[in-house]
Amino acid sequence: MVRCYSKGYSAEREILYKLSGMGWMVIRAPRSGRIGLASPDVVAAKNGKIVVIECKSRAEAFTVPVEQLAELDEWVEKAGAVAYIGWKISRKGWTFLKLDDVKQNKGNIGKKFAAEKGMNMDIFGDVNNEKGTAN
Repeated sequence: MVRCYSKGYSAEREILYKLSGMGWMVIRAPRSGRIGLASPDVVAAKNGKIVVIECKSRAEAFTVPVEQLAELDEWVEKAGAVAYIGWKISRKGWTFLKLDDVKQNKGNIGKKFAAEKGMNMDIFGDVNNEKGTAN
């Protein structure tokens, strides 16, 4: 359990520093799933835009729990945030999936799905683009 938490913590910190380096204000919600409130792993803001990210660090396919998807939805509805699942694939790096895509796939995320729908860190580069991403 401790190793798993440590791996997730390291992945979340990596995202924090990458986003901060891109000009975002960022915070991490430690043990986010355990406080009883809708709290994603990472909250980032830039130029009036809010992004929330649920981070996963896995070698293989996984399913995002329905509760976590609902919490991200709450951020979208109440705060106007753009929500992503960030997946750090072992030895490959990060891919980001839009919440709606993940919900349509019933929370199931695998390498094929990520290859089709995933985006890299570049989506956080230009916060004013109009593609429906964070940019």
